[in-house]
Amino acid sequence: MIKWDVVLGGTIYMKYPPDLIIPDNIVQQIQISHNFVESYITIEETNWNSISYYNEDKEVIIVLILDKYDDGSDFVVILDEFKKELELDLSEENLKEHLERIYNLSLNVLGTRDEVISKLSNELAQLKTSEYDLTKRFDKIAKSDHLKVKSKIQFLLAINEEVKYDQLRKSIDTSKRWLDSVLETLIKNNIIGYNNKKDSYYLMF
Repeated sequence: MIKWDVVLGGTIYMKYPPDLIIPDNIVQQIQISHNFVESYITIEETNWNSISYYNEDKEVIIVLILDKYDDGSDFVVILDEFKKELELDLSEENLKEHLERIYNLSLNVLGTRDEVISKLSNELAQLKTSEYDLTKRFDKIAKSDHLKVKSKIQFLLAINEEVKYDQLRKSIDTSKRWLDSVLETLIKNNIIGYNNKKDSYYLMF
């Protein structure tokens, strides 16, 4: 927490952990940036990252020091919680206890965020693996001789957004005449559509 001193300017009023080191130039920069206006400010320097809030009523700045790649907006809720504590007119001893509690709360926010990111990363990796497996299986089915031309066309269009005519020719082992005939029938029955600009076919829904 930072308070204003007429002689010294911005000064550290209270901090947690007790051994926390905050460069004086950063303290002054935070104080000047708020300029006694109730506001949230994020400061990102080469070796510094923080979000702070100036409480106009108590004339105090609450500063939360972040890790290099943390996003300050994720921690606004933490400052809002401490703002409520200031409004309770707590004794200095109680305020120190709340300062420690808010610090631990911020660590919980970090832990929860990292867990979510880790979970999403794992889910994405699993999806990519599943996508690869399905692609290999679909590719094997598409190359099977047991499917009729009509079925192969629909199958290929089901697993691809669009398939160009040349690709159909390469993927389906049949004569050009029979392929064209089947495509024409599928279009007439509104099962597939044709993109004239791309010379490609797509499944109708």
